[in-house]
Amino acid sequence: MRQEKLSYSREVSKASPTYFTALDGFRGVLAIMIAIYHTMWSSHLNNSQFWENGPALVDLFFVFSGFLMFTLYDGQINSRTEARAFIKRRFARIYPLHFFMLIVALLYAVARLVAHFVGLAVYEPGEILPFQAGASDTLWSFFTNLTLIHSMGVHDALTYNMPSWTVSVEFYTYFVFAAMMIWARPKKAWHFALLALAVGVNYYALSRVKPNIDFHYDLGFFRCLGGFFTGVVVAYAYRNIKPLYERVKARAHVQTFTFWASVLEAVVLAILVGFILYGSGKAQFFLAPVAFVFVLGFAFDMGLISKFLGLGLFRYVAKISYSIYMVHILFSLVFAIFIESTMPSITGPSWDTSQFAGDAFLIPYLACVLVFSHLSYHYIEMPGRKALNAYDFTSKWQRLLSLGKARQT
Repeated sequence: MRQEKLSYSREVSKASPTYFTALDGFRGVLAIMIAIYHTMWSSHLNNSQFWENGPALVDLFFVFSGFLMFTLYDGQINSRTEARAFIKRRFARIYPLHFFMLIVALLYAVARLVAHFVGLAVYEPGEILPFQAGASDTLWSFFTNLTLIHSMGVHDALTYNMPSWTVSVEFYTYFVFAAMMIWARPKKAWHFALLALAVGVNYYALSRVKPNIDFHYDLGFFRCLGGFFTGVVVAYAYRNIKPLYERVKARAHVQTFTFWASVLEAVVLAILVGFILYGSGKAQFFLAPVAFVFVLGFAFDMGLISKFLGLGLFRYVAKISYSIYMVHILFSLVFAIFIESTMPSITGPSWDTSQFAGDAFLIPYLACVLVFSHLSYHYIEMPGRKALNAYDFTSKWQRLLSLGKARQT
């Protein structure tokens, strides 16, 4: 599931005076919600109707990403050199933590083999161990993860760190975006109308071959394209509505404006929640208009919900949201193994019937995810990003080419 998990506070503040408080806050909230959705034991939350339709939440990350990328880079990518610089920044943003978690997942796969070899683990009927025929975690899938092509239709299952499928598809979506900005940059209203039409056709085509929006390793790239370019259309609408919004806000009484703005935000949030609750099956492919309303409704930071999401706690969670998204599956797995191996012997085989025990485990689970995400952000994400941004790939590549030609002669 990557969606572009950027902190609006980090990206926007450097290139624009605009800070999207609510969208940044929602980014952190969504990361926590997805961490709950991926828990591997029974609780009241992950068995609720809302979390049953949880996959649609991932697509909001794609929409956020398209909105932010167009807001930041419209008019800034005009040549191949600028496109390469853009791709390098995005690569530096996503790859260090992806690589780290890939190595962690590889070590876990090896640990499974060792545990079975020495007798610490019991072979279950039908179980396929890593690197065996039919396994999803193989040397080939390790290579595809290294090159970020692992969810571009080359496998028939999720591999290694499963949420990283979004990193794969979004990275190559950046290439599509950069190409559009160089050769077919949308400027006029009818350009964005065509883009919106293309998004609709994309979702319609996907709805003809998939029962719902919960797919990833095969057609996930097209799922990402739909969300990302929905965000681009939202960015255009935001840009054109903002002057009118500023005039209305300047003329309105502060308390009256805040009241009605808060009502509007509540309605917009209710639309999204209603869609997640009741939009199952094919209905999930109507995500684009719902996401359009949601992102546009909160992009202006005009009501009390936006102010609430601007609290320090939400800003902190938003800052580490990419880490939350990338590391949570590891802790979900560890907690599931611990729970399944200890709880039946303590309270009996029906320990999870009421699901309250599962609810209790959510607290330490999320605490571990947040603490580790804080550490990975400061000691993996940020140092890795700085190192890759500072590395001169062009000179290194030219030097390698020169050495190759010299050897040939």
